[in-house]
Amino acid sequence: MSQGSGTKGVERANQRPCWALVILALLVGGCGLLGRGGEPVMTESMTPQWYAQNAVILTDYLDTLPASQIGHPLSGILLSDGEHWLAGEVYLGSPADLPEGVNVRLLSQDGEVTAYIWLDPGAAPLDLTPCESGPQRGIRARRAGGGAYTWRTLKPDHGLVYTICPPANWLPKNLPLTSAPPPA
Repeated sequence: MSQGSGTKGVERANQRPCWALVILALLVGGCGLLGRGGEPVMTESMTPQWYAQNAVILTDYLDTLPASQIGHPLSGILLSDGEHWLAGEVYLGSPADLPEGVNVRLLSQDGEVTAYIWLDPGAAPLDLTPCESGPQRGIRARRAGGGAYTWRTLKPDHGLVYTICPPANWLPKNLPLTSAPPPA
């Protein structure tokens, strides 16, 4: 054996304890990443299973909001995780002049507007613009429930998505907001 190859063997042997420390650090310090403790990486509402069970229910709920509800907080809808989703959010209505087959419902909570978007079957795809700032900076949209949505263009079979940075021309102008429920 040459002296050069013996040196490499010693170097490799010296690296093994280093790798062992890295693995140990990941197991101990990274338990949350591995799902073994601490806060989970994903909430239930971010899973494909939650989305499959609840996206259609949310879409139907949003689609049936009456004009009389505009400017008033929503009672919300009970979903599979036992939570009343959208409860307390103020319904702002739907933007005017949307392309055919594009559905948008605007909601507001604590001054932040969220646009829920879905397309009817046969509708033309809708290009999504990434947020320029804020917690969704660089993100175009998220699936209902918060799961990842990575497409640049929304298509009818993609389902319900939301964005917290809707285009300015979608936002209502001079909308009076009240905290009282709508008249019966």
